[in-house]
This record gives sequence, structure tokens and C-alpha cells, in this order.
Amino acid sequence: MNVQKFPFTKSIIFMLSLLVFLSGFQVKKVETISGVIENSDKDSRFIVVDKAKIFVSPDTKIVDEKGKILKTEDLNPNLSVEVEGIQNPGGFAATKILVKTPKKRP
Repeated sequence: MNVQKFPFTKSIIFMLSLLVFLSGFQVKKVETISGVIENSDKDSRFIVVDKAKIFVSPDTKIVDEKGKILKTEDLNPNLSVEVEGIQNPGGFAATKILVKTPKKRP
């Protein structure tokens, strides 16, 4: 009887350890905010788009529509942007910022 209990107990302990370990990995949903930059701080660490304060980290990829890589200093008010990021308890963290060029009117 003890021989049969060992594999069962071992499998239960394995499943519980997986449950505890994997619960720490939560899938975070990527969200998109589009609009015009209303404000940016002097250090270019935060921008405000559509009344949402967005954290811009050194890892944030900033590009224009042609794929040219831009710097955080290029994020000025009145630029049209599309921001991809993750909503965190502390706010919205940008992972990618696409700077849109204004359409030329004929």
C-alpha cells in the first residue's frame, strides 16, 4: 500500500509547486493609446496623451512612421502619437511609441 501512495503523493507535490510557481507569471495585456502629446516633463520621462500620464523608460522603442528611431527628447507637445504599453498599478508604461506625421492637405 505504501508503494502505491508514493507516486500519487509525488505528483500532488509537483502539481502544487507548479501552481505556486506559475501564479507569479501573469500575462499582461498590451494596450494602445492614440492621441496628441499634451505635455511632457523636462526629463522626457513622462508624456501626457489623452489625459493619461505615460512613463517612458530607456527601453521604450520610439519610432516614426518610416521606421526611423527617435530619442525621448523628440517627444514634444502637439505631436500625434500611438503608444503601446502595459497598464500597471503605478500607471501606464510605454513599450513602443509611434510618432505619426501629419497628413499634408492638397
